Amino acid sequence: MRVLQPIQCLVLAGMMAWSIPAAVYAQDVSVRAYLTPSSNVGVGQTFVLNVEMTGTRTMAGEPELPDFGGFAQYLGKNTQSSVQMIDGRTSVSLTVQYRYQALRKGTFDIPAFDVISGGQTMTTEPLQLIVSSASSSSGANAGPQATENGAESQDLFVTAEATKDRIRDGESFVVEYRIWTRVDVGSFTFTRVPEPEGFWVEDITPGGQPQVEELTRNGQTYTTAVIRRIALVPTGPGERRIDPVGLDVQVRVRRNDLFSGFFGLGTEVVPTAVISNPLTFQVEPLPPGRPEPFSGVVGRLAVSAALDRDSVDVNEAVTLRVRVSGDGNIRTVPNPVLDLSADFEVFPPDVSESVQASGPGLSGEKTFEYVLIPRAPGDREIPGVSFGFFDERADEYRTAAAERLALKVTGVTQGGPVQLLRGGVSQLREDIRFIHLGTASLRPRGRVLFKGAAFWMFAFLPLAGIAGAVALRRHHDLLEGDVAYARGRRAGRIAKKRLAHARRLASGRDVRAFYGEIARALRGLVADRLNLAEAGLQTSELIARLGARGVGDTTMDEIKGCLEHCDRQRFAPPEVDSEEKARFLERVGHLMVDLDREIR
Repeated sequence: MRVLQPIQCLVLAGMMAWSIPAAVYAQDVSVRAYLTPSSNVGVGQTFVLNVEMTGTRTMAGEPELPDFGGFAQYLGKNTQSSVQMIDGRTSVSLTVQYRYQALRKGTFDIPAFDVISGGQTMTTEPLQLIVSSASSSSGANAGPQATENGAESQDLFVTAEATKDRIRDGESFVVEYRIWTRVDVGSFTFTRVPEPEGFWVEDITPGGQPQVEELTRNGQTYTTAVIRRIALVPTGPGERRIDPVGLDVQVRVRRNDLFSGFFGLGTEVVPTAVISNPLTFQVEPLPPGRPEPFSGVVGRLAVSAALDRDSVDVNEAVTLRVRVSGDGNIRTVPNPVLDLSADFEVFPPDVSESVQASGPGLSGEKTFEYVLIPRAPGDREIPGVSFGFFDERADEYRTAAAERLALKVTGVTQGGPVQLLRGGVSQLREDIRFIHLGTASLRPRGRVLFKGAAFWMFAFLPLAGIAGAVALRRHHDLLEGDVAYARGRRAGRIAKKRLAHARRLASGRDVRAFYGEIARALRGLVADRLNLAEAGLQTSELIARLGARGVGDTTMDEIKGCLEHCDRQRFAPPEVDSEEKARFLERVGHLMVDLDREIR
């Protein structure tokens, strides 16, 4: 018996498929849905919802899949079609495979849903899925997770580890996500990046490609890399949980069948889902007895103050620069309280800050620049500025303070005492009156002066000037005394400045910085307009506050979508098209205009 070669089999199958007349495909259309694996899957593993249509090779649009209620996350889909000949009858089928990743254990019902195919609307049968915890992990030192198709659980997994075990309210720490693999990984994308509730979060993932190294874990050597680093600061005491992140990893798997070897197709790319371990913390409250003013920093602080000059004339500006630096969440440091005398005019400060990862937590500095205008001469003193903080190493409260500063103000006050010369007031050039030459201007006899428009314009001009001065004075008073008013007035300018910075970052290769700056612009605009603390502002709280303010659902959905897109792109591989950045910038710009109008 002659054995056909693989290439001959392929050609024969193609000729048979093309020779089948269209009439043989005329058969009853049926639809069924089934799961792979059939009923049981572990947390972190993937499962497939298969929609099989027999008797057709087309589907009229995507079916409206049921809501999985948060127990699974959608990853992607594949499509397969087949032609079979049994006893001279030919049947065709189309199968659409929807891939999901199980997130939490339990027994879940998948309701029936409608599928339109072959001009008919058909309903699938309900399904049930059991998600067990056998393949999940818990705790900071959890081991490998189970994966799908491409790799064994001990060959590919992701871990989440925190830099501190004991955490106090307001204390910064770092969570590091690391991928471990003993298989050939081509690329990966984040499919699930949950937002930690009850934490202020700062993305400190290094830019560029992850740095790959080889490390030993549980006696096995792995190729590993840090794929995400975040700094967190709890915003209140109590139990806190950080949900796991999910990844879709493209694994290259070698095929050993004869057909693949004949055509040189030795490997295939298999999408594999992995999930990290969750983290649980018990955040301890700070002890009583905090000093005032309290900075909110748990760590260490140093405060310094300086004037740009030590001598100035009356009504001239001098700049006071207060610098706060140290370990901890420096962003929470409030504006210093300046106990100045009443003859100083003080303008709101220009604030700049920088925060970076340092050891197990954060460090940085925050600078406040005040413009002071003395209104009276004399030797003046700028009182020292102080901040209280909690030193977690010494387990006690401490105070950091800057020294007092001396300022010499020279000159005289505007509208001060007037010296009168002896002899009274003398009139000059009274002996000769100069004769006016030229044609005199004439006006009709009997014309009333107050009926002219010019008279009333000049009459009301002083009143308008007084009203303008009162409004300007009130504006300055509100800027100094009303924090909400000052933040609202500066909100648009700060948001535009951040968008301009993001536009400059768009030309670079640091994708994470670009999308991080856009997210800061959006969150900052809402926080300033609504007078909310930007640090620790969660997306859910932001949407709730906007809804209470009367912002429309369309705008809120767009804000949520833009923030989620920023989060995904900040943790995705750093190759993003420049045109995509430009389109997203334009989209966010229009959104901020609409949002600002609705809030106002």
